[in-house]
Amino acid sequence: MNSMTGFGSGRAESPLGAVTVELRSVNNRFLDVSARIPSELSAAEPSARAELQKRIHRGQVVLTARFDAIPGAAEHYDINRPLLGMLEKFCRDRNESSSLAHLLTVPGIIVTHQDSAATEALQKLFATAFHAAMEGLKKDRRREGEALRAALRGIHERMTAALGIVDRGRQGLAAKYRDKLQERIAELLGPKGAALDAGRLEQEVALFADKADIEEEIIRLRAHLSRLNDILSDESDEGKGRALEFLNQEILREVNTIGSKSRDLDIITQVLELKNLAESMKEQTANIE
Repeated sequence: MNSMTGFGSGRAESPLGAVTVELRSVNNRFLDVSARIPSELSAAEPSARAELQKRIHRGQVVLTARFDAIPGAAEHYDINRPLLGMLEKFCRDRNESSSLAHLLTVPGIIVTHQDSAATEALQKLFATAFHAAMEGLKKDRRREGEALRAALRGIHERMTAALGIVDRGRQGLAAKYRDKLQERIAELLGPKGAALDAGRLEQEVALFADKADIEEEIIRLRAHLSRLNDILSDESDEGKGRALEFLNQEILREVNTIGSKSRDLDIITQVLELKNLAESMKEQTANIE
C-alpha cells in the first residue's frame, strides 16, 4: 500500500557536470505530473513523464531537475558573423567607434552550441539521477502507506467490535420493547391493563420488530468489513485508494440506515462510534494512492 505523499532525490556526475533530480508528490484525485527541467535536459522529459505515469497511479507529482555544468565541457561557441557585421556597419554609418570586445558583449553575438554526443551523455546522466529519485519516492510513499495500513487495521478492528455489539443488541430488541410496552400500559391503565388483548400486544411488537429490523444492514456491513480486510491484506502495489473510498461510502450508508431504524440507546451509541470510525477511515483513505 502506498501513500500519495513522498519525496525522492537523485544525483549523477560526469566530466560534463552534475544533474540533480527531485520528485515530490502530494494528494490528488488523479495523476497530475508537472516538470521544471532546464533546456539542456529537455529532451529527457517525455521519457521521464512516461515512467512516472507507468509507476504511479494517483497524486500530484512535481519533477524538478538542475544541471550544474562544468564551463566549456559540454559546449562550444560560434560568433554570429552576420549580426556582428550589421553592428559594425551601424557604428560606421553613425560615425561611432566601438571595439570588437564591446560588440562581442551584445546578446546574440556569441552563440552557444551543444554537440549531439554531449546531449546524449546528459540524457544518460539525467536518467541515472531520475531513477534514483524515483526509487526514493516509491520507498517514501511505501513507508507512509504502511503507516496508513496500520491505522486502517485499527479502524477495522474497532468497527468489527462495534458491529458485534450492534448485532447482539438487535437480537433482544423485540423482547425489550415488549417489556417496556407492558410497563407503559400498566402505568397508564393500572389493573385494567391486565385485560388488554394479548394478540394486540404481540401485533404491536411485531410491527416494531419489522420497522427496527437491521439484520440485512448488519449482513452488508459485515461483508464490507470483510472486503476492507481483504484490501488491507493485499501486499501488491496496485492503487487501492479508489476502492477504499468507495468502500467507505458504502460502510457509512449502512451505518446511517442502522441509525435511522434504531431507537435503542446501546445500538445508537455504537452507531455513533461507527460514524466516527468511518470519518477517520475517510481521512486516512484520502492519502492512499
